[in-house]
Amino acid sequence: MAIHDIHEIRILPAFAIARLGSSPEPMDNYDWEIPDPVGYRKLIPAETFYIDPKTGKILSRKKPDEVKFRDAKNRIKPVSPFLEAWTSLKKNGPLVPLTQKHLNELGLSASAIKWRVQVGNNKAFRRTKDPGDKILADTGFFSDFARKPLLGKCDNFLKGKKIPFGFGQYIKPSIKFPEIRFRFTPAGGYVYGPAPTKDQEKSSSFRAVLKDVVYDTHLGHWKGYQDLDSDPTTTAPASIFAKAGSDPVKSLGYLDDECDGILELELQLKTKTLKAFARIVAGPPTFAPDGAPVRTVGDELEQALLGTLLNEKVDRADIENILRRAMETVRLMNTTLMNHSVGMAWADSSQFGRASQPIMNPNVVDNLAIVSRHEQVLLALESGSLAWFSRLLRHYNEVGDLTDEGRRKMPALMRGADGSHLALTRRMVQKILEAADLFQQHKHIVPGKKTKRSQ
Repeated sequence: MAIHDIHEIRILPAFAIARLGSSPEPMDNYDWEIPDPVGYRKLIPAETFYIDPKTGKILSRKKPDEVKFRDAKNRIKPVSPFLEAWTSLKKNGPLVPLTQKHLNELGLSASAIKWRVQVGNNKAFRRTKDPGDKILADTGFFSDFARKPLLGKCDNFLKGKKIPFGFGQYIKPSIKFPEIRFRFTPAGGYVYGPAPTKDQEKSSSFRAVLKDVVYDTHLGHWKGYQDLDSDPTTTAPASIFAKAGSDPVKSLGYLDDECDGILELELQLKTKTLKAFARIVAGPPTFAPDGAPVRTVGDELEQALLGTLLNEKVDRADIENILRRAMETVRLMNTTLMNHSVGMAWADSSQFGRASQPIMNPNVVDNLAIVSRHEQVLLALESGSLAWFSRLLRHYNEVGDLTDEGRRKMPALMRGADGSHLALTRRMVQKILEAADLFQQHKHIVPGKKTKRSQ
C-alpha cells in the first residue's frame, strides 16, 4: 500500500560513539560471548557493511573471517558508526526505517534528504576561556554521497591551518540496501600544536608526536596555560593536559583531533519540512575490547532516563553485568602500585592535603588476590555473598570521605569525573542493595536474559 505522508523522522541511534584510528579500513563489527563465567569475553565476528568510499554505495554485507583491530600496516582501525533515518508513516504510528521506496512513493529522490555535521574540540577553550581557542567544523547541508571532510578551524591557528576531525558520508541507498543511512568516520588520533622550541626541535620524540604545527602563540595563550587553584571553574581533576615542569604546571599547547557535535537531517515535503538530529562523539580506541569499565556512559544514560530508584524487579543479568565489569576493571589495574604512589593514593595527598598513606593494607592489594575475590563474588551470586559486597559500596555522597574506611570502599583506587573517589551511579548501587536484600530473604530475582554486545 502506497504511503501518503511522513509524520515524523528521527535519527537512530540518537547518540553514537566513534573511536579514533589512522587506518583507512574501518573496524568490523563483532559480538561478545561469555564462554567462561569468570573468564575473558570472546569476540565473535558479526555482519558488517563494506562501503565504496567514492560512491557511498554499500558493496556487501558479510561477516569477516576474524576480528582484527589493526590493518596490515599495524594501523588502528577506526570505529565508524552508522546512523539511520527512521520514520512514522502515520500519526502516533510505530517507527520504521526510512527507505528509498518511501521517498519514491512521495515522488522524491534520495537527494530530498539533507544532512549537516557540526563538530568541535573545545578542550583548550574550556580552560583558557578564549573564544579564539574553539576549534569548529561545519559541513553545511548536503545531499550527495561524497565524503565530506570535517576540517576544524580556529581563530588562533596559523593562517590556512586546520585540524581534520574525520568525515561524514551519506550512504547511497540501493535496491538491496534501500535504507537511508549516514556514516561518521573519526580522525586518525594525531597530536597538533604550536611551533617547537629549539630544545624540542632537537628531540626525535617530539617530532614523532606532533602531526602538524597549527597553533599561533602570538594570537592564543594555550601554550603556557596553567590551572589556578583560585579559579572555581578550573576543570577537575586539574592539569590533565600535556605539560612541562611541575611547579607550576604549564601547558605545552598540544591539541588532539577528538571531537563531538551534532548530526542534523532535513526532509522537505510538499507541505512541511521534517527535521531530526543526533549527537556524535569521537574518542580514543579501546585497548581492552574483551572487557568493559565498571561505570560507563550507558550507566549514566540509564539513570538519566529512568531515575535513581528502581520501579521494577531486580534483573539478575544486570547484577551479573555489574559484578563482571568490576572484575574486568580490577583485572587491568596494577593495584599494588596504585595503592602507594599514583592515582587516588597520590591525589589524596597532593590535591586534598591528606597525609600520604597507602589506601589499603599493602598485604591485601595483590592484584591476583583481588581479582580472585571478585571472581568468587560473581560465581557465588546466588549464595548470599553479595551482602558483604553491597556493604562496601561507596555511595554518591561519600566520594569525598578521605578516612581510612572511606577510601577503602568499592570501587577502590579509581577516580571519578570530579577528581574524587569513584562511586557507581545511584541506580547501580540501588540494584545491588536490593539484590543483596532479596538474597538475605531467600527470594529469587528475575533471571534476566543474557545479551550480546557489539562494537
